[in-house]
Amino acid sequence: MDHRASYDLTTDFDPFHRISADTHALADAAERDLAAPVAGCPGWTTADLAWHVLEVQYFWAAVVGERLQDPSTYAEPPRPADSDLVPGLRKGVEHLVEVLRPVSPTEPVFTWASRKDAGWVVRHQVQEAAVHRWDAEQAVGIDAPLDAAAATDGIEEFLRYSTPFRAKDAAPMGGSLLLEATDTGFRWLVQEDGDGVANWRRLDPTEPVTAATSSTAALSGPASDLLLFLYRRRSVAEMGSIGDGAVAERFALRNPTA
Repeated sequence: MDHRASYDLTTDFDPFHRISADTHALADAAERDLAAPVAGCPGWTTADLAWHVLEVQYFWAAVVGERLQDPSTYAEPPRPADSDLVPGLRKGVEHLVEVLRPVSPTEPVFTWASRKDAGWVVRHQVQEAAVHRWDAEQAVGIDAPLDAAAATDGIEEFLRYSTPFRAKDAAPMGGSLLLEATDTGFRWLVQEDGDGVANWRRLDPTEPVTAATSSTAALSGPASDLLLFLYRRRSVAEMGSIGDGAVAERFALRNPTA
């Protein structure tokens, strides 16, 4: 199957493998210490994080499996005992993948994004599992990057669906931002118009720097670090930055994320 074409991915990878592998890695980390605090989710322990991902995956399995157009009919499951969280997470992700895999990417279902189909659910659940796997591993002392191909797609998915308008009370960017994934060669230019809408475009790898492609600030690094920056897990200070770093910081703060 051509996953890239079917799911409108930026790069070529198997999204179902990534959802499963990263969720099981999250479970492995949580199993080490369910009480470890999670820096990326202030106030949460790895047990709380495991429950969050378990419940999120249960929700999207229900949405796609039942072809829900209105989530008001969804009944949230009760949180299991801590001893059952990791086994439940492992079982839950396999159920999610079993539900998602056979469904056409164009099947209409509820989503919170502008794209309303099962393909969006698949694409976004890659990010959900990957970023929270990183959270859990950091909590127990493991520092492993996100998969480069999936992270590259995650950057573009984030730009397309999570950044159209500034979050309430967020300051304007005050400039333009270039994001460059040094390991996969992808570049994106982000600008904000007078209405607070973030406009972006992917630059051709061979496109020279001109007045049209220059930026007030630039962040470069592995795709993993760039996606973690967008999700506020990496700071500008940790990135390879050029120009006005405050523009990059304001861009991160303008985007609602968790």
